[in-house]
Amino acid sequence: MKVEIIDELMGTGKTYRAILKMNECVKSGKKFVYITPFLEEVQRIKDSLPENSVSIPLDPDENIHYNIHSGLIRKDGSIDLNSKDKFVKLNKRGQFLKFISLGQNVIATHKLFMLLKEEDSSYLKDYILILDEAVNPLKLNYLGEKDIELLVSQNHILIEEKTKRVRFINDDYKGRFDDIKKLCRSNTVYHLDKNNLVWVFPIKIFKAFKEVQILTYLFKGTLLCAYLKLHNISFNIKDSYTLNQLTEIKRALNIYLGVANESKNSMNTYSVTYCTNISRKSSKQISDRTSYIFRKKFKTKSKENAYTTFKVSETKLSGGSYSKGFIPVNSRATNKYSNIKSMAYLASRYNHPQNVNFFRQRGIELNEELFALGELVQWIWRGCIRKKENMNLYIPSYKMRQLLIRWLNGEFLCINKVGKKTA
Repeated sequence: MKVEIIDELMGTGKTYRAILKMNECVKSGKKFVYITPFLEEVQRIKDSLPENSVSIPLDPDENIHYNIHSGLIRKDGSIDLNSKDKFVKLNKRGQFLKFISLGQNVIATHKLFMLLKEEDSSYLKDYILILDEAVNPLKLNYLGEKDIELLVSQNHILIEEKTKRVRFINDDYKGRFDDIKKLCRSNTVYHLDKNNLVWVFPIKIFKAFKEVQILTYLFKGTLLCAYLKLHNISFNIKDSYTLNQLTEIKRALNIYLGVANESKNSMNTYSVTYCTNISRKSSKQISDRTSYIFRKKFKTKSKENAYTTFKVSETKLSGGSYSKGFIPVNSRATNKYSNIKSMAYLASRYNHPQNVNFFRQRGIELNEELFALGELVQWIWRGCIRKKENMNLYIPSYKMRQLLIRWLNGEFLCINKVGKKTA
């Protein structure tokens, strides 16, 4: 299997070149699966390809003209691809696999891709995977210490001593842990700590493709990078961004550097914990400062302003001059905010501690700086900077602001230059 990472700045044509590659695949008869983060992108990509050259799994409420039958789904929930019936309207995974079994090219979302099971891998061996943006290959499942101990003591689950893999060994069990039983059928659930299990995306899916191409930026800061290392999957990173590009971006960004910013030793960290527990008084101070920056420093209209923070503090930190401009903190790969001229990043990003622990237990350290920087830069590129227009930025967090400044000064240019192939 060949794995290639297209690690390039946002707005440099990664998706456009992927469309060209898919057009070439259509002409040459090569089969592909294209996976995008957003449902609205699915139709746009399809419209960029020759008519009837790709298929799209559809939701039940979408206008489809396929026959609807239930014969595809066996009683145990598995997919019967030999069924004479065409599609199960309520099951996108069933549609996806049916398309694949018929040798058709498929465009789908991250959400659907993450529903694939280990046993689905056998249908993918003749396909090229083009993955637009890295997926999160882990899903944490909090059970609590008492429930995990109960499952073990009553011989419902077995935790393998060496690998920590969790197997649900009571086939006859029916009760409140049915969801855990179903999850463990994947064979990729592991005991993480006294309170948590973690589901890991089946590596057999990636290994099944004859070629994998991942379109992203700062790949080495993603969980997917650590996941490939964990499974000893070699990959080649291709990048082409330069200091000159960063210098142009630096000229276009007006980063607020005044007294409304937090210092290195400030207690206002803007972490998810801080934002969750923030007092009414502190949240009002932040929203007042942010409103002041938008009105007096940036002098942009409310419809041109946007902000982000964690979902838990979205309302707490909103303000009069920007409250309608919330962009989710994990937003990426969308153009719908490209009219925004002034942005406030009221967050400081860290990997989830359990994600850190999962990989650390297996000898892999996550790159926290690259993760935080990648999340920040992806969010910033939702605004008008993606159209190469001048844009204002307010980043009160000392950590996040310094990461951006260091990036603009070229400090992270060499991350892919050493050890291009990683295993």
